[in-house]
Amino acid sequence: MAVASTSLACPQFSGLRRSSCPMLDSPPLSISTAQSFFQNLDSHLRLSSSSPRNKACRPVVAMAGSGKFFVGGNWKCNGTKESIGKLISDLNSAMLESDVDVVVAPPFIYIDQVKSSLTDRIEVSAQNCWIGKGGAFTGEISGEQLKDIGCKWVILGHSERRHIIGEDDEFIGKKAAYALGQGLGVIACIGELLQQREEGKTFDVCYKQLKAFAGKLLTHLP
Repeated sequence: MAVASTSLACPQFSGLRRSSCPMLDSPPLSISTAQSFFQNLDSHLRLSSSSPRNKACRPVVAMAGSGKFFVGGNWKCNGTKESIGKLISDLNSAMLESDVDVVVAPPFIYIDQVKSSLTDRIEVSAQNCWIGKGGAFTGEISGEQLKDIGCKWVILGHSERRHIIGEDDEFIGKKAAYALGQGLGVIACIGELLQQREEGKTFDVCYKQLKAFAGKLLTHLP
């Protein structure tokens, strides 16, 4: 399932509720529709990138999965069996609104614990996956393995993977294409560093990162 959609006419919001927007209210994208979407996205990114900086607002790219608000909790490298059990208990008793998709991303070693005890109302994501099929890749997790244990999502492109681990845009884009090809939803992360923001490079950085996602999906999706 593809998780990105785009709207060049910004969706309308009222408080914390978005009014009807046909493009974002459509069902999740199929693989073939995803290809069409990313072709359209790449075209708009090229157009936006070539526009003079002093012109009016550029196209807005909105990430969405099913036309609902999306809330994702990345637990990063935190938690113990005990603390995660308490968190699961709190989540299971929480009142969640029907128009919000909720996903949590525990550390790999706790995914099974979370999957076996968390309400079905909340879906589970991995925090990373390998660029292709499994094999002699020490420390990595394949998309096939994530599917096997019931994960429906994976986070790719997080700033910590980019700037601490050293993953570049091309590598992350290939990961996303492979994960989507395995039927995983991809939580695609883009964003600038503080210094880049202060230097006015936010759009250029995000454009480059998002373009890498789009380009690799167009190349590698079947």
